Amino acid sequence: MKFPSLFTAALVSSTALSSHALAQAQQPILELDGNLAYGQGTGGIGIFMPFLLDSGDGVFFDASGSFVEGSARQASFGAGYRHRTENGWLLGGYGYLDVFNSERGNTFHQLSFGAEAIGNSFEARTNVYLPMTDAKQIESLSHAFISGNELKFRAGQEQARGGADVEAGVRIPIFPEDMKAQMKVFGGSYWYEGDGIDDTLGVKARAELTFAGLPGVSGSTLALGASVSYDNEDRTEFGLTARLRVPLGGNSNGKAAFDPMYQRVERADFVRTHAGATGDVEAAEFVQGGKGVGKVVSISSATGDATAINAALTTAGTNALVLANGSISVGQTLQLGAGQRMLGGGGTIAVRGANSRFTAAFRNDGQAATLTGTNAAANVVSMASGSEVANLAISGGLAAIASNGASNLSIRNVDISKTGGDGIRLDNVAGATIAGASIRDLYICDNNTNCEFAVGRPNLAPFAAISTLGTSGLVVRDTVIDSVTYGIFAGSRIDDSGWPPVITNSANGIVIDNVTISKSRREGILLVAADDVKMNKVTIDNSAQGLDMDLVVLQGTSNVTITDMTLKGGVNGLMLVTSSTLPEEAITTNVRVDGLNIEGTRNAGIFLNPVSDISFKDVTVTNAGTYGAFIYGSQWSFLGGPVKNIDFGNMRVENASKAGLYFSGPAENIRGDVTVVGTPLDCLADQGAWSGTSLTQSGGSVLKLNGNELVAGQLTTICK
Repeated sequence: MKFPSLFTAALVSSTALSSHALAQAQQPILELDGNLAYGQGTGGIGIFMPFLLDSGDGVFFDASGSFVEGSARQASFGAGYRHRTENGWLLGGYGYLDVFNSERGNTFHQLSFGAEAIGNSFEARTNVYLPMTDAKQIESLSHAFISGNELKFRAGQEQARGGADVEAGVRIPIFPEDMKAQMKVFGGSYWYEGDGIDDTLGVKARAELTFAGLPGVSGSTLALGASVSYDNEDRTEFGLTARLRVPLGGNSNGKAAFDPMYQRVERADFVRTHAGATGDVEAAEFVQGGKGVGKVVSISSATGDATAINAALTTAGTNALVLANGSISVGQTLQLGAGQRMLGGGGTIAVRGANSRFTAAFRNDGQAATLTGTNAAANVVSMASGSEVANLAISGGLAAIASNGASNLSIRNVDISKTGGDGIRLDNVAGATIAGASIRDLYICDNNTNCEFAVGRPNLAPFAAISTLGTSGLVVRDTVIDSVTYGIFAGSRIDDSGWPPVITNSANGIVIDNVTISKSRREGILLVAADDVKMNKVTIDNSAQGLDMDLVVLQGTSNVTITDMTLKGGVNGLMLVTSSTLPEEAITTNVRVDGLNIEGTRNAGIFLNPVSDISFKDVTVTNAGTYGAFIYGSQWSFLGGPVKNIDFGNMRVENASKAGLYFSGPAENIRGDVTVVGTPLDCLADQGAWSGTSLTQSGGSVLKLNGNELVAGQLTTICK
């Protein structure tokens, strides 16, 4: 039976009891109350069922429900016995079952027992609360903490707390005897046990002013109360209460409303619970990789130079958690060991309990960490397999972070600047994630001889923010790159010592997601002989500089999806090219573009140089310096042959300086519907005798320019 139904059934059954259970049954008393305490308003409704025995004693049944913001919070069902002594005291005992629904949605059951003594002027009572429900697990409240040189874990849970309270009060005789009003003040204390937390011990005082016989509501009482409590958990709390009790059927005797035989039972309104990291202490594991957390070691300038720090890292061993704090200068490379995680001050790392399997974020509460490399010939940090670098600022050195031949690396929330070489360099790495990085103000190389990428030296694109060679499983996301030579370079490692050249370590499984690159002197993104590439929400903006190169270049790269890309400035926006000097399998094909905006290039928006099986959807090229798209095929098969199987979809070219499309060399099966506006020519074809410019359409391929089909045999006639 659901919670509200249980309470409703109790009210109905209790009301029915009053009509036939005992010969001396009294009218049931309906109680309504409202409370404002602990900064929260609550309401309640209850039915109190008294029965008088022939001896003058009484029994009662009680059912009530409490509500917070319209939701049932607690249902209570109780019964008690009250004995009236010859000297006027009333002694009672009672028991209750409480069903409590916490604000976190957990349900707890509790038994409580109490005793009371009520006289004409004085009264006292005590209650004991006994939980019946085990703790409920709550992952979000879990906590990791350092104990010695180990990281420990406690699972989060909510638990009902057993406890007891006592209270004594006195009636203050401030009203005349014939006035239907009374004033009482109370004082008491309470205690609740702790499991994984400190016990709670507190004191409470309250005052209650009660009026009987309200006009038009015979036999009723209205009580107004105020309370204050203090304990070692909640500190000082204030509360206000208003309570209306109405006998169903009425009672004309107002003084009877103060008879203790019919007085409500005073006890805790809610089951007291505690939510927090109170589970058993257990070992911690890194969420990433699932390895147990090794020793915890802190490094700072006080640790010493790089030699001393490396000694500490070696001593810490595999899977150590390295907490870096403050400013640290190093003259040689810091060597992270296998599985070691270096976490800067203020950073967090995801861990979990080895038994509970719950997760939590452990925070390094130390100072923000900055590593400064003072040796321009040495990398600042070197990473081994399974290692991580997080929440660090790194400047100087050759590369800020480097790794060779490792696997499963994580680099996140790093700020890299002023390196003498690459920002991050990964060679022959299998699996690496770079997330939340800021890479800026690196060395800018203007020397074409030394720094321009060339197919004759395919393994070199120096001074890149992120340089990966022969690396698979690369993920770069949520990263900002600014003022660098190259943005991202990812290429297969190619052995070109003989002919034909061969790929020795493939670049594949590359994801570039939510990345912004600005002011890259050369290519923003350069992919060479890569395979299986996904780029999403990539923005490259080189419009604020005079010298730059193409923005995105796919050189011999296949199986690519591009979504929601924005390119501004540069020479060509998106260049797709295949080179005859790369390995045979390094061809640019199967590229799918969905959502591409190109603006303000100095040459073409899109440049195609012998490639095949390329599709474009939702593409806009604005203010291109020459053409919306440059289609450049070759008559010679060893140079790549024609550009073929291109689908421009619903492409739009606006305000290009020369033409929407430019054809040079052979092209085959060019499809799509291209809109050209604000541009001198819809299309232009190279008329040179040696260009071999032609368009061959087969298999139903149709290319439309502004709604008109471009007839293949009339290419050089129409496009001039």
